[in-house]
Amino acid sequence: MKNTLSKFKDQRFVFVQTVVFLSAILILSSCKDDELLGIELQPDGQFDTLAITDNLSVEAFTLLGEPQRSDEAQSFVGKVQSDQFGTSESSLLLNFDILQGNTDIDFTIYQVDSVVLSLRPNLIFGVPKNAIPIEVFELNETLLVSEEYQSDFDPEVKTTAIGSTTFSFSRQLKVPETVTIDTVTEVFQFRIKLDNELGEYLKEGIGDASAQSTEDFQEYFKGLMIKVGAGLDPTLTGAIYSMALLTGESGIKVYTSESGNVQNTEVIEYPITSKCARINKITHDYSSSLAQTYLDDVSNNDDLLFVQGLAGLRTEIHIPGLYEFGVNNNTAIAKAVLQFELANEQNGELSNSQRLYLLDLEKDGSESLTLDYIYSPSRSGGKFDEDINGYQFDITRHVQRIVQEAQKGVDVNYGLRLHAQVPVLNGNDTAHNVLKGLDNIALKLYHTDLNN
Repeated sequence: MKNTLSKFKDQRFVFVQTVVFLSAILILSSCKDDELLGIELQPDGQFDTLAITDNLSVEAFTLLGEPQRSDEAQSFVGKVQSDQFGTSESSLLLNFDILQGNTDIDFTIYQVDSVVLSLRPNLIFGVPKNAIPIEVFELNETLLVSEEYQSDFDPEVKTTAIGSTTFSFSRQLKVPETVTIDTVTEVFQFRIKLDNELGEYLKEGIGDASAQSTEDFQEYFKGLMIKVGAGLDPTLTGAIYSMALLTGESGIKVYTSESGNVQNTEVIEYPITSKCARINKITHDYSSSLAQTYLDDVSNNDDLLFVQGLAGLRTEIHIPGLYEFGVNNNTAIAKAVLQFELANEQNGELSNSQRLYLLDLEKDGSESLTLDYIYSPSRSGGKFDEDINGYQFDITRHVQRIVQEAQKGVDVNYGLRLHAQVPVLNGNDTAHNVLKGLDNIALKLYHTDLNN
C-alpha cells in the first residue's frame, strides 16, 4: 500500500476549488438530483450551479482471486456448492496448547478410554440441515503461531484419518448457542471421536520435556487438519461453519481411568489458545458453474459480476471516460457515487455480503485502499443497502485525483477492484455475491464548472 501521507499531499485544490467542494457538499445534503441545486443559497455571481453527469460508461468483469492471509480472525470448516459459483471448501488446521489440569498424576497407570475433539461453531454460511461429512487427520509438520499462512497453504498430513463425523442441524436456521444433554445444558459444540492411539501418544508425552512449554508440545504433537470428507450430495448446497475457538469450549479431551479401578478417572485437556495456530486452507472449483462461463469470456464488460469471500472471485471496474472528462473540463468534483445492484441470479441459500470493499488499482497492478476509505471508512460506503438491493460507494476523492491529474495531462485512471474481503480490515469472509453488470452499474458525478 502506498504511503497515505504522500497521497494526501497530492490531493490539493486551489482555494476556489476547496470552497466550491465544501459548498457543494452542503448543497447535496438537502437537494434532489433533478433540481438546480442550491442556486438560491449562493451569493449572487459567486458560484455556478452544480451539474450532474451520469452518462459515463462503466466497464466491469470478473477475475480469479488470489491467495490471501488465512491465519487470522475466522476459522472455517465446510463446503458449499451452487450453480453460480461451483464448489468452495475450507479445511481448518490447528495445533494445541499444553495440557491443563493435574500434571502430578502418574498417568502411566491410567488407560485411555476415549479421545474427543470439540469445536464450537458460532456462525453458519449455507444450509444447516445439509449434513457435511468431516474427517480429521494428524499433521506431519509443525505450525508456528508467529508465521503468516496463505489460504493455499498445503500442509503435510498423515495418510489415515483418525476421526470422522458429520456437521448438521435438523431444524435450526442458525447455530444454537446451547444444547441440553441428559438434562444438562451446555454450550453447543461439535464433538469428533478420535482414535485412542492419539490419546496414548499424548499421554506418553506428559512426563517428558514436551509438556514443559507450548512450543515443545507443538513440536511433539503437531496438530490436526479438519476437512470435508467424501460423500456430500452434489444436489445439496452444503454449509461452511465459522468456529469460535478461543472461548474455552474447543480443544482435545483425553478421558482416562486407572487400570483395575474404573471408578478412578481423569481427563487430560489440551485447549486451543492464542498461542495456537489456526489456519484456513481454501479451495474453489468453478468448473461447469455460471461464474466459469464469465471467467472464460474475453470481454471486459460483463452483464453479471461475481464477488466472493474465502479468497474467491473479485470484480475489476474501469471508468475509461474519466480521463477525457478531466482533460476537457475545468471542474471541481463535489461528489462521486458508484452503485451496484444484486442480480436475480443471486443464490438465496448463500447469503450476500453485509459489506463489500473497493480497492484502488495502481499502474503496476497492485491494490491499495481508496483515498475515500483512508479519509473516512464510514462515508466511503460499501454496506448492503436493502433500499437499493445492493451497494453504494462514495468515490469522490478517487475521482478528484483522476480529474486533477488529467488536467495536468497525467493519466492515473487505472481502475478499481471490488472484493468481499480485505484481510487487513476484516480477515476472511464466506459470502457469495452475484451483481448486475454492463449497463446496470450506476455512476453519478456532481461537479461545478470553474470557468464560469
